[in-house]
Amino acid sequence: MVKRLIICTLFILMVGLTFSQSEPDTLATDGFPDCEVVAYNSTNLIMYFYAIQDYDSVEIVLNNWQSICGISEPILRTRILFAILEDRFSESLYDSTIVDYVLNYMRRMDTTTTADMYYNYQYYFGLVPIREEFDYFTQCIGDTLLQRIFYHPMELLFSEFYANVLIDPIKEIQLDTIYNNTEFRSYYYQRVDKWLQKTDLNLNLFTGIWIPYGNASLLGNHPLLGFQVGAHKQKMTYNMTLAFRLFKSKNEYTILRDGNIEETDRFIGGYVGLDIEREIFKFRKNEFEILAGVGYDGFQSVLVNTEDDDPDNDTGHSINSVNTNFGLGYRHYGKNRSYIGLQGKYNFVNYVNTGGTNLSGDNITISLFYGGFSNSKKYFELNELRYIK
Repeated sequence: MVKRLIICTLFILMVGLTFSQSEPDTLATDGFPDCEVVAYNSTNLIMYFYAIQDYDSVEIVLNNWQSICGISEPILRTRILFAILEDRFSESLYDSTIVDYVLNYMRRMDTTTTADMYYNYQYYFGLVPIREEFDYFTQCIGDTLLQRIFYHPMELLFSEFYANVLIDPIKEIQLDTIYNNTEFRSYYYQRVDKWLQKTDLNLNLFTGIWIPYGNASLLGNHPLLGFQVGAHKQKMTYNMTLAFRLFKSKNEYTILRDGNIEETDRFIGGYVGLDIEREIFKFRKNEFEILAGVGYDGFQSVLVNTEDDDPDNDTGHSINSVNTNFGLGYRHYGKNRSYIGLQGKYNFVNYVNTGGTNLSGDNITISLFYGGFSNSKKYFELNELRYIK
């Protein structure tokens, strides 16, 4: 830190010596303003007036610069640093756009191709070249300010940030409770919450087991295969579910078809319905939900047509019921919002098999899921905001 302060002091002395050789007024522009020239002249004047400790003139230069070319990151950065320097800092210096300007400066410092970056985005960077004299100048002011005692947490954050000691102030704002009551944090989460409230697309595949009870238990357990597609918003997920139950019945059962009692062990089951999930607890990458759903449930007995070998001539008989279900779920998140999940549900059904075997009885389903949430625009913006979930 001492070495940095010595370098900064020498830099500022050189600036003062350079500009003391000429009249500062000669740096002003005449005629129609060219903001690139205005930015160049203004930054030089600011460095000169700082060197001779004429802070009132710095304020005049900043006001003129802003009135001609509009607010920019270098202007706001300078206002904040001089406000801290003169013991007049308050968060009224900025509005919600401070979030954009802090991210702007982070990109300025992060870039490894300064010339190309500046050439392509000159106006974004306020027409002040990246990592040249003015950036080193404001870094020196930040270094000088770090010798002070701070009474507002944002004074320390900005001093460390513009001294390039604190690399990621956005992370600090999210993780350190000292900033909980600051306007900056409030502005930041206004931006974040805007995107968090956007709806995600949910897609998943699942497999599991279907376990019937009561009289329906004679059908035996059956494997499940299915998928879900739906919408996820904040703590709620709404899915359309399609599931299939495979393989033969464990035991033969009778059905009444065309006035005749027939026996079969054929079984092709399914469920289509609307399922709802509500998050009740979340810890890091783990989430627990309460589940509910309603749908149409049933299975089909396929009877072989013994008159020929053509499967197209086989006939079927459906046994169906409304399905109302409740349960609990668990989800563990991986990379890129993918997840694996486990759900257990109790299904209330009433299979009506008039004239045949009594198949009344509810069932339990246990399912293992793999899927993910997607919303490319939403997560691009959250990534740009450097949001840590």
